[in-house]
Amino acid sequence: MRKISYYELGATLYIPILHKNLEIILKREKYDYLKSIVICLEDSTALCDMKEGMEQLQQCIKNLKQTCLKVFIRPRDIENLKIILNFKNIEVIDGFALAKFDTQNSEAYLCVFREYNHFYLMPILETKEVFSSLKLQSILEVLKPFREQILVVRIGGEDILSHLGMMRNCKKTIYDTMPLYLILSTIINLFKPYGFFISSVVYACFKEKRILHQELLGDIEHQLFNKTSIHPEQVKIIQSYYQVTPDAYEVAKRLLESDDAIFSHKGRMYEKTTHSNWAKSVIQRYQNYGVTDAK
Repeated sequence: MRKISYYELGATLYIPILHKNLEIILKREKYDYLKSIVICLEDSTALCDMKEGMEQLQQCIKNLKQTCLKVFIRPRDIENLKIILNFKNIEVIDGFALAKFDTQNSEAYLCVFREYNHFYLMPILETKEVFSSLKLQSILEVLKPFREQILVVRIGGEDILSHLGMMRNCKKTIYDTMPLYLILSTIINLFKPYGFFISSVVYACFKEKRILHQELLGDIEHQLFNKTSIHPEQVKIIQSYYQVTPDAYEVAKRLLESDDAIFSHKGRMYEKTTHSNWAKSVIQRYQNYGVTDAK
């Protein structure tokens, strides 16, 4: 398992297994700015297409050479996962996105990865259990022993709204969609204090750029630096927001390198003890995305 940081994931593009461009994307011949992808055999693949999809996946993995692109697979279910794990050259894959992850299947999923512990895992919280803080707490407890393998906890926003009979309004960010925002904030508050990183949900209206920009401002405010992407047009926009401003970089360096317990910068007070975690995040973003002017 090669070492991967949460901050290296960028905008994670989901690609259906039968997508016509999958192989050239994997070879870095198309969209070479991608940092991570998830090859999907779940919701984006019809049941009647699974046989063809599995044959395509097997061929892709057999011929795959590892590059700077981080490659993950979203299997349909646990039985499908077990078949995929036996594919030749499967070790070249970085990990798996575990769909519909909850208390009903968590033990079974994680039992598989006690043997295959050289893969990163990205459990996706998207079943009805996300509406229960107690269920989320139970999931957290199950995941704690696997902390080093859990690269990020993903959130299936579209599935969550589906349980309520809702569909995302293209004119609203997740921070304006109250049921989704309440669940997102609960997951952040439960999981992040224990060292788990969180993804931001997909914005399915890929032609609407203005709302995506607004939503990304909310993501940054909530320290979410990985976002599910549904279309390549979104990727560069999302990743541009992960750059840091010169001011943030200057303050972060001072927090981590100076012995000053407290200092001011442009009318704001900073404390080394209190703000060092934020500073470490800024430096990670700087190393992966660089510096830009403030937006």
